Amino acid sequence: MGDSLGANPTLQTIATMRSVRDFKPDPVDDDKIRTVLEAAVRAPSSSNSQPWEFLVLRDAKVKRRVGEVVSARWHALMDAGMAKMPPDRRRIYDGATRLVDHTGTVPVVILACIDLNRASKSEEAKYGSIYPAVENLMLAAWSLGLGCCITTHGSSTARGEAEVKKVLGVPESIKVAAMIYMGYPSKKHRPPIRAAVDRVVHYDAW
Repeated sequence: MGDSLGANPTLQTIATMRSVRDFKPDPVDDDKIRTVLEAAVRAPSSSNSQPWEFLVLRDAKVKRRVGEVVSARWHALMDAGMAKMPPDRRRIYDGATRLVDHTGTVPVVILACIDLNRASKSEEAKYGSIYPAVENLMLAAWSLGLGCCITTHGSSTARGEAEVKKVLGVPESIKVAAMIYMGYPSKKHRPPIRAAVDRVVHYDAW
């Protein structure tokens, strides 16, 4: 953790948050779900369009049905590309596979969506409006002792968007942007390892 992020509680949350793919079976209280969603809708958006919609899945049967769709699509993608994947990347994707295969048992699954009728027209503005809201949601969750993993399951044809929307009754005008898994981490996590900021920051010119 950088020295400048150690003392301030907000910055400490940012510095320590990491993806969580293994969760306790404990349910998440509705008030905590509400809190993370309240944080999400405080995010900035293009032209203040606030195009976000969030679909919260708690029912095990619903999560299993969605999981069947996204797991099948994920395995098809992995089968096509796994042979060319280096071992260090494969370890990460093995964890992602384990998560998607257990979608039905994750305490909460949240679909972050874009209402195309409210969104700015450019693709950059659409996604630039939803992902800050997702980051707010995840940071709020971490501050409450919850972990999250953002995925793109259900967000495209290759990832089962049409089938997921059919299962959940999502209108045609709604675009799925991300699927976030959320619950209490099953183990303690160390802060994520990141490159030193001086390696990636340039001032005034490259």
